[in-house]
Amino acid sequence: MSDGSVEGSWSRICPSTFKLRSRNYMKDKKKQAASKFSIFEAAGVDVFLSPKKIDHVARFVDLSQIVDGNPDDKSPSLFIFNIQVPMYSASMFPAENNGEGLNLVFYYRMSEEFKRNGPPYLKDMLSKLLDDEQEKVRGLVGETTVSFRERLKIVARVLNPDEIHLSATEKRLVVTSNEKPILSRPQHSFHKGPGYLEVDLDVHRFNFIARKAVESFRERLKLCVLDIGLTIQGNKAEELPEQMLCCARINRLNVGSYKYLSCEDDAAGTPRSTRG
Repeated sequence: MSDGSVEGSWSRICPSTFKLRSRNYMKDKKKQAASKFSIFEAAGVDVFLSPKKIDHVARFVDLSQIVDGNPDDKSPSLFIFNIQVPMYSASMFPAENNGEGLNLVFYYRMSEEFKRNGPPYLKDMLSKLLDDEQEKVRGLVGETTVSFRERLKIVARVLNPDEIHLSATEKRLVVTSNEKPILSRPQHSFHKGPGYLEVDLDVHRFNFIARKAVESFRERLKLCVLDIGLTIQGNKAEELPEQMLCCARINRLNVGSYKYLSCEDDAAGTPRSTRG
């Protein structure tokens, strides 16, 4: 386990520090502390640069030390979350949404506590996410069929906003967005492999305003302590309370200190890793 106080490190965090939809959310719209265990537990973090976006990064990483059990199991024991952050300036009228980027890759193992004591409704929701089940949703124009994976939400929070030299506008943005769950669609993609499921969040495709916010924040990563997690949105009473799918903390990343990885490389051992 990496020491959470060390620059460029990662650490596990207690899922109950996040507030998610409560059991009675459909009636009172209140949130509560999440359960003390998440579905997946943090096993490591890799950070590396790439000249272009790399989708399905697990193809280029040696997972042998962190994949548990039989890689042919129907339910993957490893969950990978790859955040693709652009390193080039945002443009209001971009010719393309691909270029030099930072890849922040989280590796998670399925929690033993969840395997033993996870509530049936959560196991059912996880199965729907892994199997890409379709569901019917009522909208303004009638009933449509969408992927259950559209319910995936990202939750992020800055723990030390007073230390990262924010402007008044940026401070307001942090206050309003800190720990606010946001649906990851439509900028996410899913990739399945032996024993794992990978989710890529393509920040390159965010709108101009969001890209500018990420751009200003990116330079402050070396000062920032950041918690990042995922959850599955509960839309019905029988799908509540919500629980963290996974979460981890990253500490003061100096993006200039990481190595480049391209699709042609053998990634095993190539990226500078903060994996503990």
